[in-house]
Amino acid sequence: MRTILFATCVALAIVSPLGAQQPDTTRKPTSPADSARQRQVRDSLKAVQDSLDLMKQIEAAQSAPSQAPQSQPQQTSGATGATNPRLLPDFSAVGDFVGDLSPNGTTQEDATRFSVREVELAVQAVVDPYLRGDVFLGISDLEGVSIEQAYLTTTSIPDLEIRMGRYLMPFGKQNTTHRHDLHTIEYPYVIQRFLSTDGLKGTGVWVDKVFAPFGFYQELQATAVDRLGDRVDSLTTAEPANKRLGGIGFSARVRNYWDLTQAANVELSFSGMTGKREQPLNETYAGILQASGVGANAALARQSTVGADFTFRWRPLQQGLYKSFILQGEVMRQLNSRSPEIPVASAPAVGYVGPTYAGPTRDFTGAYGFARWQITARGFVGARYDWLQDPLQNGRTFAAGSGYLEWYPSEFSKFAAAYERHSRLDALGQDRILLQATFSLGPHKPHPF
Repeated sequence: MRTILFATCVALAIVSPLGAQQPDTTRKPTSPADSARQRQVRDSLKAVQDSLDLMKQIEAAQSAPSQAPQSQPQQTSGATGATNPRLLPDFSAVGDFVGDLSPNGTTQEDATRFSVREVELAVQAVVDPYLRGDVFLGISDLEGVSIEQAYLTTTSIPDLEIRMGRYLMPFGKQNTTHRHDLHTIEYPYVIQRFLSTDGLKGTGVWVDKVFAPFGFYQELQATAVDRLGDRVDSLTTAEPANKRLGGIGFSARVRNYWDLTQAANVELSFSGMTGKREQPLNETYAGILQASGVGANAALARQSTVGADFTFRWRPLQQGLYKSFILQGEVMRQLNSRSPEIPVASAPAVGYVGPTYAGPTRDFTGAYGFARWQITARGFVGARYDWLQDPLQNGRTFAAGSGYLEWYPSEFSKFAAAYERHSRLDALGQDRILLQATFSLGPHKPHPF
């Protein structure tokens, strides 16, 4: 009924000026213009009547019970109550284009100067009033098609969130952000060396709990995953790491969040994870194992990593569109088993004296600091300093400084340029010049940073 009244008022508002111009009906029209005005009034009154009839039909249809055909069941969102009769999820695509103009040759994994580093396809939807589903597929020339993330998330458990599937591990601050959404073109080196070059992923269960017992917000994130890190195809162990529950991966992160002022806040978090990973054996001893019938060239060694991260954000209320600042840093320490259990060879190994384990037998530390300043509504400048004991170089110290320029035409696109200088004198990669362009199609929004 309210719809009909509203339509009537709008129609009368349109017709009233026309009626005010209607000539006296006791007189004949004195000109063609008067006759045209009369026809206009009659047509307008007829349109009003037609609109009222249509509104009545719509009102009756809305008040009648819905009878959806069985071949097209309705899906109702538990959050909004909106219906999706065809059960269509949200489809999105993100393109990540990278150029490498380093003077001593490209530093990219695929040895290209220009490449589409990855295309990410996202399929997301509410499954039912209790669960939400998210699937992210990564497509690249180097890796082909891979499952970046695919998980179910509970939506109806009060004060608790459970995630099941594959996801970016909640370790540290930046690992949960996809590369195309970073404020730098690549992950910091401590993440690349200790976790993964494209973010550490795990397949298992994630439990998330938010609480505030001390007057500020805290969040506990705990996971149990099938394994830590990607499997190395060239390494074979006598038994899989997940044969025993103690060999699977476990992680936990505690986030602490404070509002300092209306314009500034601080986040301080602590992370830890542990699990068994394949580590190489000495080549001579691996050959003895092969000769004795033990098909293994690697041992299962426990590897644990602990870390802390700090983030300060500032965005003034009056200038939030034009001014902001982020200061961030992370430190990690990788702890490696000194003497893991080594597969034992049979008779051919009798009398062998020499090293058997070739994996890391020391601990490594790494860190980075990052700052980002907004200079215009769409422009940003940033800088990062990396320092670590490189596990790939037996703990050799590595340091690098980099600067960044970013421009966002909108929230769905980004252009970035970076210059990086390494402290060590490498023939390749001492100076790096990188370019990046990313774009997003569809409703998939950028990841939180």
